[in-house]
Amino acid sequence: MTKSIVKVSAHKAALTFSCVMALSSIVFLVPMSLLFLNAPMHDANGNPVNPAPFWIMLVVMPIIYLIMGYIMTIIGAWIYNFVSRFTGGIQFELIDNPDS
Repeated sequence: MTKSIVKVSAHKAALTFSCVMALSSIVFLVPMSLLFLNAPMHDANGNPVNPAPFWIMLVVMPIIYLIMGYIMTIIGAWIYNFVSRFTGGIQFELIDNPDS
């Protein structure tokens, strides 16, 4: 059975995708923070370096990913909904699962 996606709920798609982006950013930030803990806390001249900007980034980056992911997915859903009026949307095929 062939189906077509002719409309995407912009808010639901954006909410889901932005949460996925925020959570996936944490996957990258955790190893980066562990590497940062082993980095020397001084510059090439031996002057101490303030680590606060890095720790602020660990908190702010998932929030930025959440906000930007939401905004960009809303825009993408609007574009998809506009284009699908002319192209018929994405088609896919469904089959019934015999195990259920």
